[in-house]
Amino acid sequence: MPLSESELQRYQRQLLVDGWNQDKLKSATVLIVGLGGLGGVSATYLTAAGVGHLKLLDSDIVELSNLNRQILYTTDDIGKSKATQAAKRLSALNPGIKIEAVGERITESNAIQLVSGSDIIIDGLDNHHDRLILNRVSYDLKIPFIYGAIDEWQGQVSFFNPPKTPCLACIMPEEKQTPKPIPVFGALPGTIGTLQATMALEYMMKGDVSLAGKLLIYYADSFEFETVSFEKNPRCPVCGK
Repeated sequence: MPLSESELQRYQRQLLVDGWNQDKLKSATVLIVGLGGLGGVSATYLTAAGVGHLKLLDSDIVELSNLNRQILYTTDDIGKSKATQAAKRLSALNPGIKIEAVGERITESNAIQLVSGSDIIIDGLDNHHDRLILNRVSYDLKIPFIYGAIDEWQGQVSFFNPPKTPCLACIMPEEKQTPKPIPVFGALPGTIGTLQATMALEYMMKGDVSLAGKLLIYYADSFEFETVSFEKNPRCPVCGK
């Protein structure tokens, strides 16, 4: 279906990008799990880019301590559902796409139901336990998974595309206690969330991501990036043979 005049105007700058295919975005469904600092940023840029269907998954409510880094919310949103408020804000940004708010937490019992039908998963979570659940269902359903995490001055991102690439459990198989609250300054999730959105767009345009099989680490206190390559772990509890 050809783009409308309104869509041609809205997306005119990205339509100039070599190899860009807006129809691929319009037909895509992206699941974002966690609508905090990471998920809020990636959701904003994917909404602006015109992804056809965004599923926003978060069971939390907005708290005052969120507002130093979670850009989708205002002081008036305190006490309200993150998923619902995020959907309202994003729909106002781009009313031409479908935005679905799901006020649930990912669990082993509901993961397949919540993830099924998605073309790609973006991790906006703040704990490794839930990430491992996402990683498992990503592998079981063969849906690409974009990992992101932050802690103090450091952020990490990677791209897992089962069964072609290693999975998250290949390099981080163990559940670990996450300190509460996680120390983080407001701009760091903006950087990592933008990188996650970039990877999602790259995958939807090209069918692959150059960061597959690599962990990108960003040290914000020194403005340095480090890329660490890794391979499948044959003893991985998820994807090992």
